[in-house]
Amino acid sequence: MKEKITIKSVQDWDRDFSKKKGIEFPEEELILMSILKLVEEVGEVSKALHEKKWKDIQGEVCDVIVFALKIANIAEDFHKAEELSKVFKKKIKYSEARKFDKKTKIFDKVDGYQFK
Repeated sequence: MKEKITIKSVQDWDRDFSKKKGIEFPEEELILMSILKLVEEVGEVSKALHEKKWKDIQGEVCDVIVFALKIANIAEDFHKAEELSKVFKKKIKYSEARKFDKKTKIFDKVDGYQFK
């Protein structure tokens, strides 16, 4: 893997890793497995936080990211969804346009943006 890790480089790594290891599932099975693993990994982050195992947090978060990106790969590979890194750029632009109300502790919704 490249020294600089990007969303795309982790997505590419996941695709290559699956090929190298011979991991192939029909789409529906891959979706189910990926969602279940994502939920499991989020639970492991939650457990580490609850138990204040701070040294475990980063590794557990990495697992969450890998399985979230696997789901993005399914969307891209099977359903021609837009490349995730492009969606991130849009999402960041939308987030930057939002205003935070300190009193209500809520962000506003910006008209004219894809993300609401």
